[in-house]
Amino acid sequence: MKLVVAGLSDVGRERDHNEDSYAVEEEFGLFIVCDGMGGHQAGEVASALAITTVVEHVRTHSGGDRLAVLADASRMANARVIEEGARNRRRKGMGSTLVAIIRDGDDMGIAHVGDSRCYRLRDGKLERMTRDHSLIEELAGDDPIAHAALGGYSNVITRAVGTAPDTEPDVRREKLREGDLFLLCSDGLSGVVKDPEIQKIIARPGDLAERCRELIQAANEGGGPDNISTILVRVEA
Repeated sequence: MKLVVAGLSDVGRERDHNEDSYAVEEEFGLFIVCDGMGGHQAGEVASALAITTVVEHVRTHSGGDRLAVLADASRMANARVIEEGARNRRRKGMGSTLVAIIRDGDDMGIAHVGDSRCYRLRDGKLERMTRDHSLIEELAGDDPIAHAALGGYSNVITRAVGTAPDTEPDVRREKLREGDLFLLCSDGLSGVVKDPEIQKIIARPGDLAERCRELIQAANEGGGPDNISTILVRVEA
């Protein structure tokens, strides 16, 4: 099986700069989306630093359990973002979400911290493979009434890269099947475009880059309140 991939990021309609970062490392089967946070443009520093750290670690640790390597890389990213925040007071308190997938033979490893998401489309059904590290999701779960009541807390993140020394990623491993389509995205997409619409867009046949453009267009048509990043990875024979 081979992986076909496309990625795209957009500033959105309300922000003046993009604090998201993403990486497409086809040679290593590694794909990452990070959404930075922090004043004085520190968010974009945090997300870029997290991406660089993960990519460097994976590139230099190609053997063994690839998901374990990815988890270690996310811990290193956490330490480096904390270190940079301590070194430069203008960047104190900066952080980033992180969602990444890595191919390990016939498996896909998934790691995430924060509320950037991984979805999988399989047999026409969209499934969310990550649970947000956010106050609203931890308190409300899947209850739509509770979600509506807690709507004012939708941006409160309970875990992020760079915010605590003991931050751990959630990890899982999934068997790959031909036809699987993985979506990584920042909340600039998932917080604006509902899952049924996401499913409708990515289930269409054809070019993955065009699907990324359509996802970003949908988020911008919904107001584009945040930066929007998407990566699509399809498993083919």
